[in-house]
Amino acid sequence: MCRPRNTSLIHTSVLFLALVAMVGMTPPPPRPLPPPPPNSTLLFDSALHGNSLRNCSCASEIQDCSDTLANLLCSCRTVPRSSLPPAGLRMQGGLTVWVHDGWLLRELLNGSTVQDLRLSACGRAALSPPFPPRYLALFGLRSLRVFSSAPGAAHPEQALTISPGPTWDVSGAQVGMPPAPFHVSFLDVSVLNGRSSLKAYSVNSSSAANLTQHFPHLPLPHAPPQHGHPQQACLLTFIY
Repeated sequence: MCRPRNTSLIHTSVLFLALVAMVGMTPPPPRPLPPPPPNSTLLFDSALHGNSLRNCSCASEIQDCSDTLANLLCSCRTVPRSSLPPAGLRMQGGLTVWVHDGWLLRELLNGSTVQDLRLSACGRAALSPPFPPRYLALFGLRSLRVFSSAPGAAHPEQALTISPGPTWDVSGAQVGMPPAPFHVSFLDVSVLNGRSSLKAYSVNSSSAANLTQHFPHLPLPHAPPQHGHPQQACLLTFIY
């Protein structure tokens, strides 16, 4: 025996079309599809490629430290270690870096300009001798996300946003945070162990020259970005 068909949907559609014809309405045009998100840049060191750098463009997020997935799902090329820029990277937008060996922190990431950084420590060798620098100098950083694959890490994944808010000047007085054209962050590499929660502290200085006067032992890079000028306002952020 055949089941009776459900004709309510058909009747509703016919009634709607008839109403449109009667009042002279036209159905609204379909909305255009949103543009696809831009590909993200992923960098990681690879022993399988002669301790060189793998530079990948990925259309979707890849699981942390999954080199095999990155090579399969992303468009990757090998960059010889000898051809890496000596003064760090200049990145617009986001950057993901997987660190298997500490040389990547020393030779590539230190002194880089990047707005949004996702940094992952992949294995014990990332923080093993020869040790990476204790601090990384990063310019223009707005957001940071760190991941640690260390066994037993109390905080394996953390995120931090550097946003306008109360800061402190070099004399210890609380001040507002005006837009600072020269912004340098110092990231304590030990956060990649995942043993403590991620924190940040910002100091506002009237100029980069005053900053070095009050903090003479800070490991400021020898060659800051070209837009940095000694008389420009400077914001220094410690991330630890």
